[in-house]
Amino acid sequence: MSLIITVFLVFVVAAAFSLLGKGGGEFYIPIMLTFLDLSYFDAAGLSLFMIFVQGLSMVAVYSFKNRLVDWKLALSLALVVGISAFMGGFFSAGIPPLYLKIAFSAALLLSAYFLLLGKEVKNTGSGKFTWRRNLNGKEYTVNPPLLFLPVAFAAFLAGMVGISGGGLIVPICVLLGGVPIRIAIGTNTFLVLVSSFTGFSGHLARGGIDPKLAAIFGLTVVIGSQIGSHMHARVQEKAIRKLLAFILVLAAFWMLLRAFII
Repeated sequence: MSLIITVFLVFVVAAAFSLLGKGGGEFYIPIMLTFLDLSYFDAAGLSLFMIFVQGLSMVAVYSFKNRLVDWKLALSLALVVGISAFMGGFFSAGIPPLYLKIAFSAALLLSAYFLLLGKEVKNTGSGKFTWRRNLNGKEYTVNPPLLFLPVAFAAFLAGMVGISGGGLIVPICVLLGGVPIRIAIGTNTFLVLVSSFTGFSGHLARGGIDPKLAAIFGLTVVIGSQIGSHMHARVQEKAIRKLLAFILVLAAFWMLLRAFII
């Protein structure tokens, strides 16, 4: 029964987070820790695998159907994200679970803050590394080197605690890069792939993964993410952003409660 409840909740989370081109690690981990007998390290590894499969499912919709992936920007950030997420996943095995839970909660609160703060800005800068982009009717200017360090930090934290990092990477691209919010969300679907795969590889290098649970949850998130990503264009992003920010705050305090009291 606990597995059935977990599968249902994972499906709901996958559908909801795919609306914003994000993985659902912020909730996959607390759900698995609550209903299944797993260590934090094992739950984080499974979470990253689920986010990777979810990312594969999402990127096709956001790229080919909605044309919201800026591939030039995505590829320029991919190496930074990949290396940082792998390092975070690799070193997480040596960190006490209490510290991981605190870091996880901090990541949720930062994500909630940035989701509420996020707004489209105009980057009017010029220079050798400045790109002028025109995608899906949106014109904007972006300077990728300005994003490398903050994106690297977000990806390292994501790999360490078992999330995709989209709650931090999307606002970074919007606020520091001047990328329109929907394009930042679409581009993040590819970065979710890179971050989750390399973060999962880092976890796998230090331990195993339950293939049965991986298969069950992998199929679940594919179905959920297809539903959520296809609904993206029909839903007001601002309303979803506020709702998710509120839920992320609740999840952060839930994890802190489990870390110190339960």
